[in-house]
Order: sequence, then C-alpha cells, then structure tokens
Amino acid sequence: MVLTTRFTAFERRPITGFDQLSQAIVGTRAEIVQIEPGKLRGEVLHAEIAGLPINVATFNLGLRSKGGSNKERITIGVLAESAGRVTRASYESRPGDVLVTPPGSEYENRYYGGASILTVMPSAAELEFALGCDARLGAPSRWARSHFKANSGTVHLIIPRLRLLLARLDAGDLTLTAHAAEFWRRAIIEALTASIMEREPAERDGPLPSALKTVRQVEDYLAAQDEGPIHISHICNRLRISRRSLHRAFHEALGIGPISYLRSQRLCAVHAALRSSPPDKATIGDIAIQHGFLNVGRFAQYYRELFGELPSETRRGDGDDRRRWSQPPLDMLSA
Repeated sequence: MVLTTRFTAFERRPITGFDQLSQAIVGTRAEIVQIEPGKLRGEVLHAEIAGLPINVATFNLGLRSKGGSNKERITIGVLAESAGRVTRASYESRPGDVLVTPPGSEYENRYYGGASILTVMPSAAELEFALGCDARLGAPSRWARSHFKANSGTVHLIIPRLRLLLARLDAGDLTLTAHAAEFWRRAIIEALTASIMEREPAERDGPLPSALKTVRQVEDYLAAQDEGPIHISHICNRLRISRRSLHRAFHEALGIGPISYLRSQRLCAVHAALRSSPPDKATIGDIAIQHGFLNVGRFAQYYRELFGELPSETRRGDGDDRRRWSQPPLDMLSA
C-alpha cells in the first residue's frame, strides 16, 4: 500500500523472509543472513516528509547484515527495540542508541534476536542546516564518534512520537502544507540527533551578544512568517547563531528557552485559527498538526495551560472572555 500527498508519502510492506530485508533502507546495498532458527516475520515501512526518507525495519529473529550505505545521503539509525544483544559497526547498541553512517560507507551489524530499527536519511546540507550554524556538527566525518548513547528522552519520548507520526501517515488522513511538512522534516532530524548535540562540544562558545537584541531579532523574524510553524534550526541559520547561544539569550532575556517560546507562539497561532476557521473546514487535530503539534492530547494540555480553556471551547466561543482572562495560569510561560 502506497499513500501519497503533495508533501508526504508512505508505504508499508510485510516481510515473510530474511531476503526481503535487503531493501529495508532505500538506496543501500545489503546482504542479510538469518542466524536464528524459525520463521522470520516482520514489516518494512518507507515514508517521506518534505523529501526526507524515513525507513523502519522490524523483524522477530536474529540476523547479520552487511553492505554499503546510501551514496548520496547520511544514514542516521536509531535502535527502537531489541529482544537481545545488538552490535552495530562494532558498537554495543541498546534501544535509543544512534548510529551515523556517512554516504558510501561499509557497515556490518549483528542482531541476536528480533529488533526494530528506524532510520532517516538527510543530505549533508540538510543535516548541517538542521543542527544550526555550527558547521562542524553538520559534517559527520569531523565528529569524534559515530555511535551515540541514548539521551533520557529518546526511548520514552522521541521514538513513540516518531511512531505516532508514521501512524498518521499510514492512516492516510495527514495532508500537510509545505511549511508544516518542512517543520516536521526538521523536527525529525533534530529528534534523532539530540544525543549527538549533547555529546559533541560546540565549535566555539564565545561572548553572547545582547540577549534582548537576539530575542527581538527572533520575534521580528517570526512576525514576518505567516504561513506555518518555524523550526528552531531555521532561526539559528537565519540569525547565524548557535543553538546553545540562542538558548542562553532566551533564558537571560525572558527566563524561558526558545523551544518553550516557539511553542507558545504556535499555540497562539492555533488559537487564532480556531477562532477564524469554520468547524466544517478543518478538525482541531488537523489545525494542530499544521502548527507543529502531533499528539492531540498533549497539545490540548499545553493549550489549556496557556489559555485556560480547551481548544474545543475556543472553537465554540464558550464562556466570557473577561472571566477567563481575569486569572491567567501561573505557569503559562513554562509550558
């Protein structure tokens, strides 16, 4: 089954033998050997958002794979699940660990039981742009390592969210605008490179310019964009500032980080859309995902914390505005 929209694509294919895993990652060369007895079962998913290839391979028995990576794109693979020991490129891997393979490299992996692997394949330019303006982070050949241990949120937060996004693609009811698709492409790359940025020191971290000036530059840039959510990596490249410096500026000037600020800004955009969009034109979930919110339940929680009402109440126009805003939530800026 292949589902395609203007900016997304999705294909799910069941597998009934080890040989079908040779095409688990598009554009790679793979030799698969099953090394655990039994009937191998699983599935392969191929998706695409704004030109970013996403692959998921799930299988129930141990095997060995070797071959060559994609010749044009960087392969970032996260071990989503494993039933036993896993070694990738001679590194012991646990769920949440990330392995980065440069274009045209040889690889060799060993799975001592069933596993699930999720990979994304950005170009070098896409990776450099997603990681901000620290050019060294955008070049895997200059990194100190290629295998990165999971950070605290990879297994319990990032992987489930990526699976939820893929489920929405699989359902066939997700139609993204160009700006929303670009936002999700950047968000996926950032999610799978979070552990890399934690463990690779910044190229330089010199004196911070005026924090308030930086925040105002961000606000001016956001004000000029009125077609969809803006990812933090886009801001870093536009302002030519490292992600670390951007965080320092926001905390110094506003007392919150840029991600929290951008989330509040996106929530405000949703609020405006709910007030102006007729209910029969778009669902609340559709509006939320166009503005960078995937999990509807979590989105509703953020929304209520910020505005003191549920999205459905905003759409219906329930309550008295003066009463609702007389006692704003104490934690509205920490959401």
